[in-house]
Amino acid sequence: MNRCAGVLAAAVLAAGPLAGCASKEEAPEAGGLRTTTIEISYDDLQNQKQTSRSVTLAVGDFLQVSLGSNASTGFQWSEEMLISDPKVMSQTGHETIAAPTDRPGAPGKDVWMLQAMAPGNSTVSATYGRPWSGGEKDVWVFTANVTVS
Repeated sequence: MNRCAGVLAAAVLAAGPLAGCASKEEAPEAGGLRTTTIEISYDDLQNQKQTSRSVTLAVGDFLQVSLGSNASTGFQWSEEMLISDPKVMSQTGHETIAAPTDRPGAPGKDVWMLQAMAPGNSTVSATYGRPWSGGEKDVWVFTANVTVS
């Protein structure tokens, strides 16, 4: 293996574990508002029952949370995020997105959009479980600690 190929292989291997736990900030929209995205893959969620992130937003900015899911297991994410201070954060949307392949059992994702409404601190969280009577509840929990300035 030549030196360039070895360096490239090392970089790819080092970045691999981070690929499913991305957090990114997009350029401001026309009104100066930003969207910050937290994305956690289904595989990464399987390795950790409780996942948390911290993020800082400006008033008016958006937070997009994308969490892996797999409807074929019977597990579902909660439709509404639990928001500790609705004066600070507000949920503006939620959608479930099917797997991008026809392969049975392939994971999809759930995506929530939230907006920072006022300065302060708030915690937003979602739970993943089987919602029917007797089903496992809150097996996985995602939490974001949000600071709005």
